[in-house]
Amino acid sequence: MKNFSFAHISDVHLGAWGGSKLKELTLEAFNKTIDICIENEVDFILISGDLFETGRPPTNVLMEAFKRLREVNQLDIPVYVVPGSHDFSPSGNTMLNVLESAELIEKVGKGHLENGKLVLSFKEPFKGVKITGMPGKAGSLESKAYEALDRDRLSREDGYKIFMFHSAINEYKPEHLKRMKGIKLSHLPRNFDYYAGGHVHKKDIFREEDYGHITFPGSTFPTDYRELERNKTGSFYINTVRDGETHIETHEIEIAPVLSIEIDAENKTPDTVVRNIKQEIETNDLEDKIILLKIRGVLKTGKTTEIGLNKIRREIKDRGAAAVRTNINQLRTKEYEEFDIQAGDRKELENQLIEEHVGQFELQDKTKEEKTELTKKLFDKLSQEIEDGQKKKDYRESIVDETIELLGLKKEIQDTL
Repeated sequence: MKNFSFAHISDVHLGAWGGSKLKELTLEAFNKTIDICIENEVDFILISGDLFETGRPPTNVLMEAFKRLREVNQLDIPVYVVPGSHDFSPSGNTMLNVLESAELIEKVGKGHLENGKLVLSFKEPFKGVKITGMPGKAGSLESKAYEALDRDRLSREDGYKIFMFHSAINEYKPEHLKRMKGIKLSHLPRNFDYYAGGHVHKKDIFREEDYGHITFPGSTFPTDYRELERNKTGSFYINTVRDGETHIETHEIEIAPVLSIEIDAENKTPDTVVRNIKQEIETNDLEDKIILLKIRGVLKTGKTTEIGLNKIRREIKDRGAAAVRTNINQLRTKEYEEFDIQAGDRKELENQLIEEHVGQFELQDKTKEEKTELTKKLFDKLSQEIEDGQKKKDYRESIVDETIELLGLKKEIQDTL
């Protein structure tokens, strides 16, 4: 087997962030990732799920992906993909199929049932290298498929073997993702050289006896406020295999520096809070940075709306910031202090309420887990704020279009026109 190199990418989420500037930065991160792959002359590229934010991305997003994938295709760099929880579809009707039909990608994870066992096929970029894997599904429903997987047959296969997957592993979940559903380590077949993971937006590498490198490269660009705050950059791996040994190199993808500004509003008036914010704005270099403005505490008097976040966002943008995101989850007034909810638990509370009440509505052909996942995505989408400089018409259209995509109603609506 010859020496070779390959890139391991996951969780690109093209089309994320709605119609905001951050949507453009997500695309820039993908373009930079592809540029680095080309510069390093990798032999092939792995994308371990969630290339797109949805199974049917907007046309402009799809065209950008087509353009870059065509470029690597013309350089004879094959791209192997497993569907993720966002771009997976139970019907199989996703844009990944279109990309595969155009011979721009090769989908991994195809197989058949044999004596009640799921037997996976391999892709072979060249002699001695074999790639297989399992897709992710909404609500981590892929765990049922792993139980049927013929792991023994996969373990006995010879060659340098890569297993692609889009699932959290319960034994390795980071603290902030402990509630995320995942699979057990024992669900993975043994004796592979490289396990190319996705779904967990945090880069990590693990080793276990009878397993090769178990890797998560993180997302190529953060997909929400917390990820911007925690990760700040995107990342992926380029791996070089020499004499059968794998050497992993991490590549950080920084499109715009992230600057976090935290304001303590405890026992202050809205006017004082505004003055504190302006001091931070005036003393920091905001040019071409992503600004994260977090305000926390219980106001002495007044309402939170008196702070005037829209005006503050405009001022930050006027000083050259690439994008602005605000977080007032921990900002409260005296009147509502008795309803104290820790901001760090807000997402957890939302998820808990959704899970408790999701059974109250009917949705044909959807399991409880699928309804829960859909409701969470709808909640996030409909809670999305308008960006500074974005026209209200464009904002409304992007929300409507992406909600229709989430509900899978695009075809039905087109049929009525």
